[in-house]
Parts: sequence; structure tokens; C-alpha cells
Amino acid sequence: MRIAPSGQDIRFDEKQIEEGRNFATKLWNAARFRQMHGPSNSNPELKESELSIYAIETLSRLRETIGAVEAAYRDYQFNVVAQHLYNFVWGDFCDWFVEAGKTDIFGEDKERKQSTLATMDYILSAIIRLLHPFMPHLTEELWSLMGFAKGENEFLDFALLPQAMALEESIQAKARIRVGAIYETVEAGRNLRAEARVPSNQKAKFALRSNESWGREEGATIARLLNAESLEIDANFQPPSRSSVAATKLGELFLIAGETDRASERERLDKEIAKLEAELKATEAKLANPSFIERAPKQVVEEHQSRRDDFSARLAQLRRARASLD
Repeated sequence: MRIAPSGQDIRFDEKQIEEGRNFATKLWNAARFRQMHGPSNSNPELKESELSIYAIETLSRLRETIGAVEAAYRDYQFNVVAQHLYNFVWGDFCDWFVEAGKTDIFGEDKERKQSTLATMDYILSAIIRLLHPFMPHLTEELWSLMGFAKGENEFLDFALLPQAMALEESIQAKARIRVGAIYETVEAGRNLRAEARVPSNQKAKFALRSNESWGREEGATIARLLNAESLEIDANFQPPSRSSVAATKLGELFLIAGETDRASERERLDKEIAKLEAELKATEAKLANPSFIERAPKQVVEEHQSRRDDFSARLAQLRRARASLD
């Protein structure tokens, strides 16, 4: 269904079947991981004040997914529905929220653990109902095994479709900004690993030069997502000569790798700087165009101004890192 646009024939390919199998396995493993930590609540009550920023960000994305799915159904775009669900389940829920949530699940704070598990129940229940038209056998089985099949919802066919949780706008916006910065930092760290040829399953030392005080509070989760042996967060961190760096919204992330080659690191930074300079130049050219400022919506202009500031800040970070290698 995911690769079958309305009115078009598609060529059969077993790779698509493999993708479906892998997706089903991913969902099954997420449900099994949840069950390893006690029985699920068929009707979890979430208190916004107790939710982590990762829970709020994922619930916000669930809300967007439900809206996008409903819109696609109205236009009979079943492949679009399937793609939205695939992206949310695989990416937002399994790859990010479940992994970030392990910090609280394996932590000593029982209240944070229970809040994270309740959020998992809430989202898994929604996921199973949304996926039911596409994979009814698996979802009916999970509905029963997870303990959601109770009372009038004994069979998934009779369960109501999920409703998005209402979240306070300012809290939601704050959480999404912070989580977005954390996830971007983690992706930058994974890219540094790949460029330095450090395997993803191998522990590595990282350092984050950041002025964001809240970043220290999330250090344990950032370190887990980076698979870090250690993560030092210090606004005045001075990197050793053998290290590579990435500029992120949270600050400068350093991979402390003893075998990093300075010449290759200089070459990599030169490419990053050239790319950012080109993007900054294009953005500044638009903002210098009077017709763009006059005709473009205010929101679009502000977005370009924000991008210009972001590009400038990252360029400054990268240029400092490049200068330290000379």
C-alpha cells in the first residue's frame, strides 16, 4: 500500500515485502520491550506536568500524524496514509522516543519511569489502531497481548480511532525546539563517527561546548543516543588536537578520537564552511531583494532571517574549529 499511488500500476519487488517484514518486526520488538517493564495500562492517564520533553515532542508528532492521516483518507490517498504511519512508527517512535526514553526507564526515578511507560502505552495504543486497516492480523494480536483488549474494546475492530492529546502550546513549542536541537546534535555525532570510521556500536568519547544550561540536564540521554563512552558538557571546553567537530544548534560537538587525521579534518571542515557560506549568501541575497521583502508573507521573511542568523552562528563555530587546526 505504501508504494501504490492511486490509479497507477506498480512492478512487484520482493524488497518491498522485506521492508514490510522489517517494519512489522520493528513494531513487534517495541511492544515486546514495553512488556519487559511490566503490564501495560489500557487507559493511561498522562499528566502534562510530568511528561519529559521527549514525550511531549513525540505526542506532538502523533497529533500531526493523526491530522495528516485523516486528510489523506478524505482524498483516498491510502499510500500517503501508509507512508505517514511508517515514518512516525519507525522514526519518531522507535528510533527516537523509545531510545531516548530508556534513560528514564532504566533510571532510578520511579515517577519518571512510570510517566515514560504510560506515554509508551498511550502511543502504542494509538499506533495499533491507526495501523489496523493495513496490517489487521499483527495489530489484533498486539492489541490482545499488550492488554488493551478490555470491555467494549475487546476486539480492535470495535475500538474508537485515537484522538490527539491536547498540549499547551508554549510547553509544546519549547519541548520541540529543545528535542530538535538534541536530535540534530546526535545526528551530527553519528556523522562524525562515520567520517572518522568509528563503528556505531563502538563506544566513543564526545564533548559538547554549549552555553545552554538545560543541555546539561539532558546529558545522560544525549550520551545514550550517541552511544558515548563519556560526554563532557562545558561552555569553555578546549578540544585536544586530535578531535573532529560539528556545529549544531546546541553548540559545538567534538568527537575525541585519537586517530583522527588533522589533514582530513581540515578538508572536511573546509567543505562544511564552503557549503554554509553558499547557503548564507543565497539567504542574504533574498533578504536584500526589496521585492521579496514586500511580496513574501511575513512568516516566510522571518524564517529566512532566522536561517541567516543560524548560518552565521554555525559559520563562526566552524571557522574557530578550522583555525585551531592550523
